[in-house]
Amino acid sequence: MDPPQQPRPKRTIRFQLLLVVNTVLGIFVVVFLLFSYQRDLAARLNDKRIALEEEAATIVPTILEMRHEGQAEIQEYINTIHKQMQEIHAPEHHIVVTFDNQQRPPISDAGQSEDLIAVILQAAESTGNLTQLHDSEIVVGTFHENGVRVSVSETVDSVYGAVFSEVLNRLTGFIVLALITGIVINLALTYIVTRPLDQLMQTVQQIGQGQLGTQSETFHSMELNYLTHEINSMSASLAAVEKVRQRQMNKARKIQENLHPRNIKVPGLDVATIYHPADEVGGDYYDVLHLENGAWLFCVADITGHGISAAMSAAVLKTLLIQASEHSCAPAEIMEFINRRFTVISPVGEFVSMQLISIKPDTHAIDYASAGHEPACLLTATGEISDSETTGLLVGIEKEACWNTISLQLKQGDRLLMLTDGVSETHNPAGEMFGRKRLAALFKECQHLPVAETAEQIRSQLSHFRAGGAQQYDITILLLEMTAPDPEEN
Repeated sequence: MDPPQQPRPKRTIRFQLLLVVNTVLGIFVVVFLLFSYQRDLAARLNDKRIALEEEAATIVPTILEMRHEGQAEIQEYINTIHKQMQEIHAPEHHIVVTFDNQQRPPISDAGQSEDLIAVILQAAESTGNLTQLHDSEIVVGTFHENGVRVSVSETVDSVYGAVFSEVLNRLTGFIVLALITGIVINLALTYIVTRPLDQLMQTVQQIGQGQLGTQSETFHSMELNYLTHEINSMSASLAAVEKVRQRQMNKARKIQENLHPRNIKVPGLDVATIYHPADEVGGDYYDVLHLENGAWLFCVADITGHGISAAMSAAVLKTLLIQASEHSCAPAEIMEFINRRFTVISPVGEFVSMQLISIKPDTHAIDYASAGHEPACLLTATGEISDSETTGLLVGIEKEACWNTISLQLKQGDRLLMLTDGVSETHNPAGEMFGRKRLAALFKECQHLPVAETAEQIRSQLSHFRAGGAQQYDITILLLEMTAPDPEEN
């Protein structure tokens, strides 16, 4: 199966606004420059045509005075004017003189071909006085008076170059203006939009991290102030709801604390307990009851899940355990009594692992039954260690389920560690479980310590193993040590 694709990062509002603004400005600039180029080019060409017409108009009077002279005199005059104009204009500046009298041929500046003369005269008659000459375009200015027509031509390459230079200058100005506009817009968006949104995002993140009631300051825009008001209202509402929930959870915690026995005193036994729920209230339950036959019943149970639902089931278990112990002293019979009633009243899919151990301190005899529970760990005074066995199904699966009872004989100094699976299944940040093997080694290592210190050492090592990680499971430890002398020594 292919790994899920990471969502593409979204662009910021500032980036999108700048993109839209700059795109619109860019389109406007391009359209404006194209229009400006065409307009300026047409104006420059018209100015050039007018200038050439004026030049032609200054030549016509002299030609009129010289038209009765020979061709050579007019040619010399045209060459002189051409030479003067070449010093001012482009090299491709030409003059052509024609007469209405068809008997006289056209006169042009020296060295011009008949083809060039024909092109100039053709342009003089065309609209706009423009025509193509080889790779260049020429413009012609014409003046006609008393049968004499003077046509002055010049290439427009310089005109195109001048107009293009002006467009480049304007483009440079627009780029500078666009940069200034972009900087101003960017600063405005940062102040008006980005910073407020960043602050609102930090506020929402703090709320998401559990800092309910966090408030954000107001801003200068109506829309952001409205959004701020809604976020602040949501934060205040969540804080109020959380306050009510905390009161309810505190009550539930106190109720659950009352389910567990306090100051356990059992003749012939040292007893220590540790209880740490993963949430405010948990699904683990332990109890110690004095039975009618003189034995002491030790119970450790683990309801599926944790939280309010599991805590309520733990309260039900305590009620059923007390009721069952009034009818029987055998662990298996007590388990069956609880199972028949719990199966009827428990929600679908909710089960309980449970271990019941009955101990008679005077005889050191123990009987136990286990409903799929985490095995208890037996550590003898000589250092041998072993686990208890499961004697039946989980409580709540089958109404008529039965359990077996296993009997053992303890000796003075033997220890019995009852616990829930939250101990062995504690994980470190690398995902490694604490495990039964590590637990057994730690249990044996602490054999010389009092039971209270041993239980606390196990709790401390679990916390150290998590290395600051969250506790995922409820943790319950019930540790017993046989302190009464062995019966045969009495």
